[in-house]
Amino acid sequence: MSFLKKMSVLALSVAAAASFSTNPDLAKAEGFALQDWSARGAALAGGLVARGGDAASVSYNPAAITELEGTQVLFGGEYIHPINTVVGISGVSKHSETKQYFAPHGYITHKYNDFLSFGFGAFSRFGLGNSYGSAFFVPNAVYDVELITFTVSPVVAWRVNDNLSLALGLELAYGDVDFNQKVNPVPGVNGFMGMTGNAWSPAFNLSVHYRFNDQWKAGFVYRSHNDFDFSGNLKGTNLPMLGNIATTGSAKLYTPDSYTLAVAYYPLQELSFEAQVQYNTWSRYSELAIKIDPPYSGLTSSSVKDWRDTWFFSLSSEYKLYDWLTLRGGVSYETSPVREDHADFIAPAHGRWKYGAGLGFSYDNWTLDVAYVYHDILELRYNHSDYKTTADHIDDAHAHTCSFSIGYKF
Repeated sequence: MSFLKKMSVLALSVAAAASFSTNPDLAKAEGFALQDWSARGAALAGGLVARGGDAASVSYNPAAITELEGTQVLFGGEYIHPINTVVGISGVSKHSETKQYFAPHGYITHKYNDFLSFGFGAFSRFGLGNSYGSAFFVPNAVYDVELITFTVSPVVAWRVNDNLSLALGLELAYGDVDFNQKVNPVPGVNGFMGMTGNAWSPAFNLSVHYRFNDQWKAGFVYRSHNDFDFSGNLKGTNLPMLGNIATTGSAKLYTPDSYTLAVAYYPLQELSFEAQVQYNTWSRYSELAIKIDPPYSGLTSSSVKDWRDTWFFSLSSEYKLYDWLTLRGGVSYETSPVREDHADFIAPAHGRWKYGAGLGFSYDNWTLDVAYVYHDILELRYNHSDYKTTADHIDDAHAHTCSFSIGYKF
C-alpha cells in the first residue's frame, strides 16, 4: 500500500473521530488537562514519554517516533463517567448530573529514512464537564460548564545518532465552550447568564528521546500553552438592571505550558518500568472574565481564579506475558491548581490519584489495547471561599474511564 493510501486510511479515521469530538452530545471530558491519549497510555498513567513504542508517541513524545519502523496507524477513544456531590452547610446536597462523555484519538507515523520520521495526531489536550442543573442551591455559582477541545498535530522527528532523537511539532486546537451561571443579586431573586462560544488556538511542542542502552531510555517534552479567545452568543435572564438580554460576548481561557521528564528501565526485554514528572504553569489562569458586546459594551462578568502551578507524578509497569498478550498498570498523582479561597464548581477537585490497568493484544500486524482507569478526586472545601455560607465541601468525587485503541503496522 502506498504512503498516500495509508494517509487516506488514517484521514478517514481521524475525520470520524473529529465528528465525535465536535458533537456536543458526545465528546465532553471531565477534568481540565487530559493525559489519556491512547488506551496503552491510559493504562500506563501516561508512561510513554520514555518508552515510546507505538504511534501514540505523536502525542506523548514525538521524538520517540524515530524508533517506529515503516508506517503505523492507531485510533480509538476513551469513555468518561464523572461523579461528585456538593454538600451544603445546612445538610442539603446536590449530585452532579449523570453523564458519559467520549474523547477520541487518531495517529499515523511514517519512517522516511534512517534519520527522518513524520507523524500526525488528533487528540484532546483539555476538557471540562460538570453540571448540577439550574436548581443548584448555591447562589451566584457556575452550575453547568462544558469545554471541548480537539487538537491536530503534525510532527517531524530527526534521529541525530543511534542514541539521540529530536522533534518539533505544531498544534492547532479547536475549542467549544458552554457556560451557565446563576446570578442572585439579592436573596430570593434568581437570574441566569450563559455563554456558548468557540475558538482556535495555535501551539507547539519540542521533544527529546535518548536511548542510553538496551536497558535505559529517557524522554523530555515541552508543550506550549493554548490560549483560547472564545466568542459567541450570550444570554441573560432576570439580570440586575438589565432584565433579559440576548447578545454576543467573548471570554479568554488561559492554559499552561507543560514540561515532562521521564525515565524508563528494562530489567528484562519483556518487562519495563517508567517514572515520570511533569510541571504545569496553571498560574497563567488568574481570572475568568466575560465581556459583553453592544448594546451592553463595557459590562463584564469577572471572577478571580488565581490558580497555582501544579505537579504530576506517575509510575508504571508493562510486561509482555506472551507474544500476543501484554499486561499493563500505572498510578499517578496530580496536585491541585485550585486555591481554597477561590474554590468554585468549574473544577471541583483538590488534587487526584489515578489507578490504571490494561491489556494489549497482538495478531499479525494488528494490535488492540484496552484500559480502565479509576480517578480518585480529593476533597475540596469551601469554608474559605465566596460560597462558604452555603457550600461546605465536595464529597465522593471520582470518575471511571474505559478506553480502546486499534493499531496497524504497514
